[in-house]
Amino acid sequence: MQQVGNRRGQERRGIRKANSLLLALFLLAPAVYAQSGSSEVVAPENVTPEAAIPQGVAPQDQILPNATAEVEQWLGKLAQAVSELDYRGLVTFEHAGMLETLQVVHAVREGEQVERVRYLSGAPRELISHGNSKNCERTSGPMARVGLWSRAGQQDVQRAYLFILRGEERIADRDTVVIEARPRDNHRLGLVVNLDRETGLPLKTMLVGAQGRVLERYQFVQLDLSPVQDSELQPQSADARRIDNNNPCNTSQSRWQVSWLPDGFKPVSAKPLSDGDMLVFSDGLSVFTVFVQRLGPELDYRGRAIRGATVAYMDRLEVDGVNYTVTVVGEIPDATAQRVASAVTVDG
Repeated sequence: MQQVGNRRGQERRGIRKANSLLLALFLLAPAVYAQSGSSEVVAPENVTPEAAIPQGVAPQDQILPNATAEVEQWLGKLAQAVSELDYRGLVTFEHAGMLETLQVVHAVREGEQVERVRYLSGAPRELISHGNSKNCERTSGPMARVGLWSRAGQQDVQRAYLFILRGEERIADRDTVVIEARPRDNHRLGLVVNLDRETGLPLKTMLVGAQGRVLERYQFVQLDLSPVQDSELQPQSADARRIDNNNPCNTSQSRWQVSWLPDGFKPVSAKPLSDGDMLVFSDGLSVFTVFVQRLGPELDYRGRAIRGATVAYMDRLEVDGVNYTVTVVGEIPDATAQRVASAVTVDG
């Protein structure tokens, strides 16, 4: 009877561990294989026609041209605006068939960005961030696209994306210029950014999948560019989450390696977990995370969940008779997540 009890206890612990792994999936999607409810195709107003560009072209093939001088000027204006301007506004965040409303207050204090984001719909949430965002994690909200917000980052990003001036559109009662970051291969999502013509601030971003399908949209509906007072940056609730972007990325050594990565993606962080490791990779615009965790021999879970632009793919890996789960979570195509998961190996 004691052996039976021990075995059942082990099974329960295994199930709890499996549930902890599945939690990442179910937080990402109400149901497995859930897709975004939006089937909209990107079609900004007054778009400048351009020639069709081959898909699946690696950056080193040099078939896609570089950004034009005009696009470079707008990207420079974008980087300057994000790092220097104060603003506040109301924003809608659309993803996975859901629409959320956010209040955003952004200021620059002694060269450091300070931002307060408060969700006005759904569960009460509030984020207070200090310092410039980093690639090692996506904690500063949907607008955190580190590779676009600095000139140095833009140079790296252009190896994996072609930047195209697409036209004009009116957002939040302001004139904007539409710029597309088109992937140079099939292993990443596209991005469309509307820049305020006067300031260069990004007033709208859309993550775009195959055939131009909008997967995620973040858009200002109201913008105020007057100076932000310090009192506006203070949390409105005791449960506000504080994020210090000045902390360096965790670069612990991991026994786990990924033998294949899409061109342009680089390891930016590695962190040990209680039962495995977490590895983070970024190309400057998109971030994905690889979790490797030990799993009991009686469990063999595989599957995927998709919520808007984010995919979570889980597979199993056996090393020296021990089972591990490999979970890839990030803003990359499903097929790319599967290929990354299959490329996870142990060092030595």
